[in-house]
Amino acid sequence: MYKIIDTHCHIDMEQFDKDRDEVIKRSSENGVKAILVPATVVEDFEKEKELSEKYEPIYYMVGIHPHDAKTTNQKTYDEAVKHLNNEKCVGVGEIGLDYYYEHSPKDIQRDVFANFVELAIEKNYPVSIHCRDADDDLVDILISRKDVKGVIHCFSGSEKLLKLGLDLGLYFGIGGVLTFKNSHLKDVIKDVPLEFVVFETDAPFLAPVPKRGKRNEPLYIAYVIEKMAEILDLDAEKIAEIGFENAKRVFSLERI
Repeated sequence: MYKIIDTHCHIDMEQFDKDRDEVIKRSSENGVKAILVPATVVEDFEKEKELSEKYEPIYYMVGIHPHDAKTTNQKTYDEAVKHLNNEKCVGVGEIGLDYYYEHSPKDIQRDVFANFVELAIEKNYPVSIHCRDADDDLVDILISRKDVKGVIHCFSGSEKLLKLGLDLGLYFGIGGVLTFKNSHLKDVIKDVPLEFVVFETDAPFLAPVPKRGKRNEPLYIAYVIEKMAEILDLDAEKIAEIGFENAKRVFSLERI
């Protein structure tokens, strides 16, 4: 059994409504010490706060997913600031850029992302960064921000994001993608320093092999750890311990 912190899990989503208690209990009994829940819309903030009060392993983040950047206004940022004063709010996320779907205009995505990055820096919180088909703009926004800290969520092996992360000292969120047959990440993972690796599910999405196609959940991180151990020819327990300590460090979870 590995000690695990799932640094990105949407356990607040409806896919868990019928058995959330059981999923969290099952996770806790199998080494999952904390589950970090990112927001996607402002309505998530209070819902996640309530979850964190109900379940000891749950911590949460505040942010707006790039899909919903167009819904952001000053009240959104004010609400985020209010929650950042909560002891179980540990980060700013999920924020970033997504040009694959472009549900919000690119210029609005860039502005909202930059604003949340500034807020995180001002309040000294880590960010959880989403990036899809927008590497160049993400690099342009972050490259000069040596004071930003956090995680490149769902890292898929992009060389540009790898260089950006290494330049800024960001961590890389490794999840089920690593186990996929045609994943480019398997070729790049050796270039990611272990001291900058954290593990995540992005549940209910991206379940790893052998659970691919099913609903993802925190304890499935064990499959990702074991796949990394196989690729790197290292001990899985050691990799799990490094990822656990990294997550504690970046999200200031020393109390776990």
